[in-house]
This record gives sequence, structure tokens and C-alpha cells, in this order.
Amino acid sequence: SRGLGDVYKRQVFQATQQACDMLEAAGFTRLSEQAAWNIVPGGRYFVTRNRSAVVAFVVPENGLTHCQIVASHGDSPTFKLKAHAEGEAADAYIRLNVERYGGMIMSTWLDRPLSAAGRIIVSENGKLVSKLVNLDRTTLVIPSVAIHMDRTANGGHAWNIQQDLLPLYGTADDSLSFMDAVAAAAQVAPENILGHDLYLYSRIEGTLWGERHEFISSARLDDLQCAFAAFRGFTAGKREKHI
Repeated sequence: SRGLGDVYKRQVFQATQQACDMLEAAGFTRLSEQAAWNIVPGGRYFVTRNRSAVVAFVVPENGLTHCQIVASHGDSPTFKLKAHAEGEAADAYIRLNVERYGGMIMSTWLDRPLSAAGRIIVSENGKLVSKLVNLDRTTLVIPSVAIHMDRTANGGHAWNIQQDLLPLYGTADDSLSFMDAVAAAAQVAPENILGHDLYLYSRIEGTLWGERHEFISSARLDDLQCAFAAFRGFTAGKREKHI
């Protein structure tokens, strides 16, 4: 299995792709919802939808008595970038407009090294193509203010995303726009990007800690650890009499 180093980078699209890669390496056959399926006894198969979900199943060789199903989600609370995200602040800085995705403890996103990952939709030879992308470097921070600028900081706070939690990207005189940076990471022309599903993620790597390393801390454990456990249980199971 992989270590913790890459867990913090995994958005749901990247996690789904990694699961597909691991299934193919284990001998599973990829199916398509746009084609007829030829399912045979002893076969191992998987299919994806929207590049954000994967369904895998195994058919017993000598008949079956029932089905057993395990399911888990791989997405996590985060901030999603809006369609036209860049905006100026104080005529000096560029901030990105975001919306909340899921329920998070908002204060934990402050003053962390952040970046963005997900997918983009591009025009390629007259077709719409989905491409995974990750700005694999620290590019964003949601800054807090000093205590003398907010004397109530330690007394609880009602966060307003549009006022308090927009990530800082750069200065207003930067020549490289955020979408230009995304295009460069995906190796496509900026003008060919037609849409995106991009999310913030923390750049703080996962770690084991405690006297005996009995504890684990990492971003996105809710819910990648359940997806990983379900995946390992599925691939290790004997499945002698059930789908």
C-alpha cells in the first residue's frame, strides 16, 4: 500500500483514477456504459461514471447464492472554486471566489498552505475532454488577521465565506492568471478550457504520531480512509459464492 505522502493531494477525481489504476493492475476489465457488457463466470470488472465514481464487481466461477455490497464516498468537505474565480482586493491583491462544499470546521482552513486540484473540461479536436489537474505546489492561503485587528478572535466567530475565507492567490500586477497556471499544469492552452471542477486542498502532509505512532493525522481522512478500507476489503475477499 502507499504511504501517507500523497493522501493529502487526492481530490475525488484523482482518488477515483487511482482506484481504476489499481483495479487494472489487479486484472480487472474496464466496462463502458456506452457499450454492451459481456459478463462471464469468474470475471472481474469495473465501470466509472463522471470520473468521480467507480463500481467494481466479481462474478463467482461456479454459480452464486447472493450479492454483497460495500460502498463508501471519497469526497471531503472543502471549498470549490467558482466559474470565474479571480477578483481584486484593495486594488493590490488577487483573491479567488469560492463556495463551501460539504460541512467543514472553517477555522481549520486559515493560515494553511493550500493549492487546488480537480478536473478541467477542454476542447480537443472538436470534442469535449475531461483532464485531471493538480497545482502541485503551494499557491494559496486563506489568511487570518492579527489579534489586535480582531479582538473577538478567541471568543468564537461566525464566518462569512465571501468576507473572511477567500483564498489569496497573488498580487494584482501578476502576469500569470490563475487559469493560466491551471492550463500550464494540465499542459493545455488556456483558451481551450471550457469549464472546471476545482477544489482547494491542504498541502500539509499526513503524519503518524504518538509514542508508538498509534495515531494518524491527515487531511481528507473523511472519507478516503473508508474508501481505502472498502477497496482493500473488496480486493482481498474470497467471493466464492456471491457477487
